[in-house]
Amino acid sequence: MSAEDNKKKINEGKEQAIAVVKDVVAKVNAIRTAKPAIFYGAVVGFLVLYIVVFSGRNPEVISEGGGNNLKVGATYMLKSPNANGAENAKTAIVKEPCVLTGWDRTENDDLSICQAVDGTQVNVLALKDAFGVANNCARVLIESGNCMSKEGWTLSSNIVER
Repeated sequence: MSAEDNKKKINEGKEQAIAVVKDVVAKVNAIRTAKPAIFYGAVVGFLVLYIVVFSGRNPEVISEGGGNNLKVGATYMLKSPNANGAENAKTAIVKEPCVLTGWDRTENDDLSICQAVDGTQVNVLALKDAFGVANNCARVLIESGNCMSKEGWTLSSNIVER
C-alpha cells in the first residue's frame, strides 16, 4: 500500500468519524429541544453516577509499594530492574530524590552523582514517598564499587536484598 493510499484511507476514516459525531450531536440536540426533561434528567443522572463511582477515591493516599520492605540503616545491593541481565549494568545515583529520568543521567549531568554498577553495596539512609507509593525513593550511602563513599538518591526498585 502506497503513501497515497494510506492518506486516502485516513481521510475517509476522518470523514466517517466527523459524520458520526455530527449525527450524535444532532440527535442529542433533538432530544434536548423536544424532551428537555429527559435530556437534563440524563445529564443529572450521569453526574450523580460519576460522583458515586469516584467519591471513594483519594489520590493523597499513599499505598505500600509492591515488595518494597527496605529499612533505614540496613545494607542492600543495587540491581537495575531494566538491565535484563546485561553485564556491567549501572544505576544512577542522583542529587535529588525520585528523579524519574535517573537512568538517562550521565556522570557529567548536573543532577548526577555517579553511575553505580549492579552489585554495589548500599546503606539506606532515608526513604521518601513519591508518585503515590510509600518509600519509593531511597537516599543511600555507597559502601563498595566505583562510587564508594558517595551519597545520593535512587528509586527503591533499584535496591534488592544482598
